[in-house]
Amino acid sequence: MFQFRTILKKCHNLKGVAQLSSYQRQFKEISIPVPWGHIAGKWWEPYDVRPILTLHGWQDNCGTFDRLVPMLDKNVGFLAVDHPGHGFSSRLPSGVYYHFSNYMITINFIRHFMNWDHISFLGHSLGGILSYTYSMLYPDRVDFAICLDGAKPMIRPNSIKYMAKALDLFHKYSEFADSPHEPPSYTLDEIKKKVSMPNKNSVDLEYTHFLMERNVAPSKTHPGKYYFTRDPRLKLGELLSYSQDELVQSAHDMTSPICIIKAKGGSYYEIKENFYEVLDVLKRTSRDCDFQYVEGTHHVHLNHPERVAGIIDSFIARHNVADRTTGGMVEKMVVQA
Repeated sequence: MFQFRTILKKCHNLKGVAQLSSYQRQFKEISIPVPWGHIAGKWWEPYDVRPILTLHGWQDNCGTFDRLVPMLDKNVGFLAVDHPGHGFSSRLPSGVYYHFSNYMITINFIRHFMNWDHISFLGHSLGGILSYTYSMLYPDRVDFAICLDGAKPMIRPNSIKYMAKALDLFHKYSEFADSPHEPPSYTLDEIKKKVSMPNKNSVDLEYTHFLMERNVAPSKTHPGKYYFTRDPRLKLGELLSYSQDELVQSAHDMTSPICIIKAKGGSYYEIKENFYEVLDVLKRTSRDCDFQYVEGTHHVHLNHPERVAGIIDSFIARHNVADRTTGGMVEKMVVQA
């Protein structure tokens, strides 16, 4: 698990990598058992209280929060996990599609393992959508949700055609996932550009190593090159299946506090009116719907965490009122380096 971290420390073209993500706040690598393997992640101190479950975006990993979490309230723990097939977490079994519901199931496995009665969320992109959707499904179970440039599930145009195409491609990507051969490999500079490029060059090149650490491994067949370790099946997307009418209606039942931070340089990934229609309902139904714009790209929380940290801390200060004395770290979760 930590081999690539050692390699990165020796790479002169990765600025500041020797500091990694623990230079301001301690964390422990953790592993939570699930039926198909384990969910990996980082638990940022304190360890003896129920943390805020922290969820990353599609094809990212929990390293995306390495610059943000150290800036946040030190009295609240943050459990940042890698989704199935991402980072250091186990892939779903062979032949299984990464459907959106599998992420909801994963959250429930974590909740049951930790014996949590309630959950607090901090999520980015897909992680924000998961946080929102869980709050929609279980409004009485969520203390609050903080969504960074991703909240309501998106309505995909031509969703039926997209689903048919994704299902047709599933066999191809399943073969890639099950292949004994290495995926394509690249130089570190090429890897950095591939991490930076999506979502309109969303990740600044100097911060790409925070995502690479848990997402890339050195090639055994091409010395000096690296390949992506995430599951190839993730490329097919999650097959969301909600209608706009359902989302608008469900928003009427979402009373728990929600904070939505929208990056001005990000995208909506759907007709933006869909988002604002739901937001208008949330402003009337939620006990506190805090919606704010910030300058930056889709990964503003990684590039410029100071732009969102104050908003997040203020929201947490208002709503961190639930009892967190139970649900702290279980010693058997800790991964020994």
